Amino acid sequence: MKKLFIAVLLFVGIVSFAQDVNQKPTSNQKEKLTPEQRNEKHLQKLTSDLNLDTKQQEQVKQLIAERSAKAEKFRADRKNSKTKPTDAEREAFKKQMKADKEANDAKMKAILNADQYTKWTALKKEHKGHHRKGDFKTPQERDQAHLQKLTTDLSLSADQQKQVSELLSDRSTKMAMLKKSRRDSDVKPTDAERKAIKKQIEEDHKAFDSKMKSILNADQYKKWTTIQKEHKDKMKDHRKDKM
Repeated sequence: MKKLFIAVLLFVGIVSFAQDVNQKPTSNQKEKLTPEQRNEKHLQKLTSDLNLDTKQQEQVKQLIAERSAKAEKFRADRKNSKTKPTDAEREAFKKQMKADKEANDAKMKAILNADQYTKWTALKKEHKGHHRKGDFKTPQERDQAHLQKLTTDLSLSADQQKQVSELLSDRSTKMAMLKKSRRDSDVKPTDAERKAIKKQIEEDHKAFDSKMKSILNADQYKKWTTIQKEHKDKMKDHRKDKM
C-alpha cells in the first residue's frame, strides 16, 4: 500500500509537469459535446456518407442511441468501481464486446441496402486504420515531439535542449513505473492520502519550476510561465464544461 501511495504522489506531480510544459489538447477539449450531440453528429455524417433516407435515419438514430447508452453505463460502472476487473471478467467483457459488435453489424446490414452496407464497412475499416495510427507514439517519440515544440516556442539553445530532454526523459521513466504500479494495484487512495497528494503536487510544481527556471533565461521563463497559465485556464474551463 505504501508503494502504491508513493507511486500515486509521483504520478500526480509528473503529470502536472507534463501538462504545464505543454500538452496537446484532446479531441474532447477541442470539441466539447454531450452524448446526444455526438450521436446527432454521427447520424449526420452517416446520412451524408451513405445517403440515408428518412426511415433509415430514424432506425440508425435509435441504434446509435442504444450504443451510446451502453457506453455511458460502462463508463459509469468503471468510474464507480473500486477494484480492477479480474482476468476472467476481462475475458467475459471482451466476448461481450465482440457479441455486441456482431449484433450491431447485423442490425446495420438489415437497415442499409447492399451498396450502403459495403460503403459502411469500408468506412469502418478506414476509421479503424486511422485510429490505430493516430497519436500512439512511444514515450521516446512523445518526448522528442515535446522537445521540438518547446524548442520552437522558447527558442532553446543546444545546451538547453539537452537539459530539457533529460527532464522529459526522467518524467517518462517515472510515468512508466507508475503505470506498472497502477496495473498491479486494485485500491484507491484514502481521503488522507488525497490531501497528501494535493500537498505533494504543490511541492512538485515548485521543484519542476525551479529546474526549468535554472535552464531558461528570463524571457524564456516568462514565456514558459505564460504557456503554463494558458494551459491551466483551458483545463479549468474543460472541467467546468464536464460538470
